Amino acid sequence: MAKDSTVKETAPEENLLDFADVVNKQQEVAEKDKERTPELQIVTFLLDKEEYGITISKAREIIKVPDITRVPQTPKHVRGVTNLRGRVIPVVELRTLLGLQASKLSEHSRIIIIEIHDRSLGILVDMVNQVLKIPISIITKPPEEVVSTQTEFISGVARLDKRLVILLNLDRALLYNTDNKK
Repeated sequence: MAKDSTVKETAPEENLLDFADVVNKQQEVAEKDKERTPELQIVTFLLDKEEYGITISKAREIIKVPDITRVPQTPKHVRGVTNLRGRVIPVVELRTLLGLQASKLSEHSRIIIIEIHDRSLGILVDMVNQVLKIPISIITKPPEEVVSTQTEFISGVARLDKRLVILLNLDRALLYNTDNKK
């Protein structure tokens, strides 16, 4: 039997190198696509069974809830202060800040230490879910019917598969509540 001279036999090493080239090119294309799609990195958490998110750039760390000392004559949404490695940190209960019922602490409760207006403070949440990178294209403005002066701190709603994440602007939420308590 004569060998077909048109079929080129390749060494296994060449096939492996060709495969590696294809994989590398696919990876480069995927990375370029990622660069073209603006993303937002958020930390998501639960409040009263609803999922909320804030930009990760605000969050410094997430801690289990330590002892919180109540401070007399503070607004309802200020849960108190706590000692974090020698620093006294005010703790804001995000539920009451947003007009929800006060939370009962559980083993899932967490404090997200945030940096805002050159100050550190903690926000108390029911549970931290995850850190996500989401395309900005999936974020929509909240419907006009639900927006009021009391909800202007909602910066958008992200549609993630079958769930919705309410994105908060903590600067606005905290400023609104401090300005209106004076």
